[in-house]
Amino acid sequence: MVKFSLIIAVYNRVHLLRKSLIALKNQSIFPDELILSDDGSDEDIKGGILEIVKDLSFPVKIVRQEHKGFRLARCRNNSVKASSGDFLIFFDQDVIHTENYIQTFIQNRKEKRFLTAYPIRLTEKQSENITEDCISKYDFNRFLLPEQKIKIKKQFFKDYISFVGRKLLLVKNKPKIRGGFCAINRQDYLNVNGYDEKFIGWGNEDDDIRRRLYKSGVYGFNPFYNEYPIHLYHEPFHKDGKRVNKDYNLQQIKKINEGEFYCKYGYDNPLDDAEVEVINLN
Repeated sequence: MVKFSLIIAVYNRVHLLRKSLIALKNQSIFPDELILSDDGSDEDIKGGILEIVKDLSFPVKIVRQEHKGFRLARCRNNSVKASSGDFLIFFDQDVIHTENYIQTFIQNRKEKRFLTAYPIRLTEKQSENITEDCISKYDFNRFLLPEQKIKIKKQFFKDYISFVGRKLLLVKNKPKIRGGFCAINRQDYLNVNGYDEKFIGWGNEDDDIRRRLYKSGVYGFNPFYNEYPIHLYHEPFHKDGKRVNKDYNLQQIKKINEGEFYCKYGYDNPLDDAEVEVINLN
C-alpha cells in the first residue's frame, strides 16, 4: 500500500499555519503523516499549534534547522529525510484548500509524474475575513471572487495544453512545478537528489528541480479543475521580486541541458544542523 507524507515548510507566521492545519482537519482524505519543516522560526511554532495538532488522527513531526537566511530548499530536503511516505505532498504554511484537495493528489498519482496546482491568491482583506472559525466550517467560499475561480480554470487548461504539447515534443519543461502546491513520488525526488541547497534566498529553487525532474524523465500534470489551494495574504519574503539566485540558476540550466539532473548539493547532504521532534503519535 502506498504511503502519503504531507510536508509543510514553516517560518514564523504561526497564525497562518494554524489556519492551514484547521483546513487540513476537514479534508476528505488524510495523509499518513505530517512533517512540519521549520526554517529557524523566532515564534513558538509548537506552542502555537499544539491544541490543533493533538486532535489530528495521524503522526506529526517538526524538523527544525538554524535560521541562516531563506533556506527553503534545505528545509524541504530536511522534511523528506524525516518522512517515510512513497508520495510526497508539499504545502506551504500560508495555504488553505478545498475539501478534496489532498484526495485529488492521491487519485492522480502515477509513476514518473509530479502533480502541480495553481492557487487563488487572496487580498489582505479577504484573508482577514477568512477566520479560523470560518475555515473550520468550510465557509470561506463566499469570500472568493468569481474571477479568482475563473483564473484557476484558465490555468488548468494552460497546463493541460503544456502537458499535451510536451508529449508531442512541442513544449519543454512545462507545466511548471509550484513548490507550495505540488506532489512528487519519493523515488523520483531521490533520483534527482531533491532540492538544490545552493539556492539560498528567495527564488528559482522550484524552477531548478522542475528542469531536473523533466530531464530525468518525470513529467508534470495539473489535475486541479474543481479543487484548488487558496493562498492567504502576507507580506512577501522578497523585495521587488529580486531573485538573488539568478546567476547560479543560469549556470545550473546549462548543466541540466547537458544532462546533469542529479544535483551536487541536495538531499544526500547530512542532516547535521537540524533536529526532529515527534509532537503527535496518533
